Order: sequence, then structure tokens, then C-alpha cells
Amino acid sequence: AYEYVLAPRETRKELVVPHNPLGKIPVLLRDDGKSVFDSPVIVEYVDGLKPEPRLIPQAFEDRIAVKRWEALGDGVAEATVLITHDWRKPEDKREPEKWYEAQREKIRRALALMERELGDGSYCFGATFTLADIAAGYALSYLESGIPDFGWRAANPRLSRHYDALVKRPAFRNTDPDAK
Repeated sequence: AYEYVLAPRETRKELVVPHNPLGKIPVLLRDDGKSVFDSPVIVEYVDGLKPEPRLIPQAFEDRIAVKRWEALGDGVAEATVLITHDWRKPEDKREPEKWYEAQREKIRRALALMERELGDGSYCFGATFTLADIAAGYALSYLESGIPDFGWRAANPRLSRHYDALVKRPAFRNTDPDAK
């Protein structure tokens, strides 16, 4: 069991820094008082709590396939964040349109690969929910909320259906800041 706490930006420093000296979220607080921080480390921790089901498969090739999805998700989220943060700057301080198009193209290429690799299955990789699904879900969530007019769904219908199924899962709904 866990409790999800959304730290408001105004109080984030006082809530987070005692548990993560880097002052970054997310932070997982263990029952013994120790903290685990940084998403990849948290995933490894959670994955090690029980032998099954695994978020990250142990077989080498399967593990690499899932970690590729993680890298794609991170890349989509990072490009989305770069764009949305730059939009907040005064117009004369923003990056040139060419830079924005390069970020959008990264996103389009990553989504195209995700669409191809997803195929017609119920999960991004294999026959069970894995880190690959988490990575796709959070990346697409960032994209949907950060750049709502991106228009990714028409070119990626399987990925779109998969995302719609993912956001219905309680774990996704319970950690959606927009749903709070």
C-alpha cells in the first residue's frame, strides 16, 4: 500500500528536501524512514519488493526491450518539458522555431517507433504490465497535458488506444495531478 502526496510547488522544498537533498520529485518514503528518490531507482526498488509480477523482466533481451521503452518515454517527456518550459519565457527570450520543430520531430519519431513496436497486443511488451507501459503512459500524459494540440493520436491509433486503456487503471488515475 502507498499514499500518494502531491507536493504543491510553494511547499515542495520544505516537504521534499528533508527526504531528497537534490530537492527533486518523486520521492518514495519507506516504512523504515529511509527515502528512495529518482524515478528509475524507485522503479527498481518497487520491482524488488516482490518476485512477481516483474516491472522489469530479468531475461536480458526482455529487460533491454523494456528499458528501450523507458528511454523512449523519457525522451518524449523531456522534449515536451523543454517545449513547455520555453513557452513560459518572454517571447524575445524563446528558442527559434527551428528548435521547437526539432523537439516536435523527436516526439513524432519516438511515437512512431512506439506505435510500430506496440503492435496489436494489450501491453507495450510481452503479456503483462511492465515498466514499458508506465513509460508510455507517463510520456503520453505529459504530452497530452503539456501540448494538448500536438495531434499525435491520428498517426498512432494503437498507441492512442493503449494510452486510453492505461489512464483507466487505478494506479494512473491516482497519480494524475490533474485529477486531484
